[in-house]
Amino acid sequence: MARRSPSNSTARSRALVPSLAVIAAASLWSTLGISYEILLHGGGTDRVTMVTLRLTIAALVVLAYALMRRPEALRVPRAARASLLGTGVVSFGVFYVALVYAFHWSSVPVATVLLYTAPAWVALGEHLFLGYRMTRTATIVLGATLLGAVLVADILRGTGELTLKGIAAGLFSAVTYSSMSLFGKRAMESVPPLTVMVYGMGIGALCLIPVKLLVSGPTLPEPGLLLRIALWPALAVTVVPVALYTWGLSMLRPSTASILATVEPVFAIALAWLILDQHLHPAQIAGAALVLGAVVYLSLNPSRGARAKTPAGAETGGR
Repeated sequence: MARRSPSNSTARSRALVPSLAVIAAASLWSTLGISYEILLHGGGTDRVTMVTLRLTIAALVVLAYALMRRPEALRVPRAARASLLGTGVVSFGVFYVALVYAFHWSSVPVATVLLYTAPAWVALGEHLFLGYRMTRTATIVLGATLLGAVLVADILRGTGELTLKGIAAGLFSAVTYSSMSLFGKRAMESVPPLTVMVYGMGIGALCLIPVKLLVSGPTLPEPGLLLRIALWPALAVTVVPVALYTWGLSMLRPSTASILATVEPVFAIALAWLILDQHLHPAQIAGAALVLGAVVYLSLNPSRGARAKTPAGAETGGR
């Protein structure tokens, strides 16, 4: 029997760690829907205010960390400016608002399925703009995750409301969500992950603040609710997972990272089953198995699309 090359084992191990970082990020993001419902219960604030506070507090935390520990991360070369601007405006600012209205104008199942067409948009974008080639195996894995997302969201049983503006908002949220992988990967060719976080979140927050003032004025929730927003949506569901995802993305192909992140709705339905006592249908379980199977396959097979070239500062992990 042929002995496995040590270099292949090392490459697989190195790709597994960033894959696990992306999966960990998705697991934290999966708690966002439930945490929103819990925090919004009782009417202490509105969704736009919640989203704006979430990103603004997260941006301030990351900026403070960079100023104290990594001030060099605030320097931006000319080559990265356009990508960082795109990350902030599109991937954070526009995406956060688009997703809010996708859920409002359609339903959670429909918006979830449309949002998780993002890996397809990432695959198209990385081929057109980053020069990656989509392999047959990667196409099959992508198809499995998309089908799995449809089954997980339970849309085939007619549980979602289909409206033209809901579909448009859902697809728009998917495109803007996918831009994080594309803009972020391009930016990390010349800056470390922490720089992407500082400027992406900061610019995104500056975009959301005027929207919040227009929608609900300068009102803020009471201090107790504000503290809960800071501790969970801002820190645990934004700062930590964005750091994990950005670092993982620095080591992976954009489409690989995006497909790995499709475990988010699987974790979300598991939480709904555990916490909200929601019943899971066989199709949802089958969809979860499809998504998890694709994710495990990609995690254990880095040669199927794990890394192209190491971006500047990627070895620091943004710390």
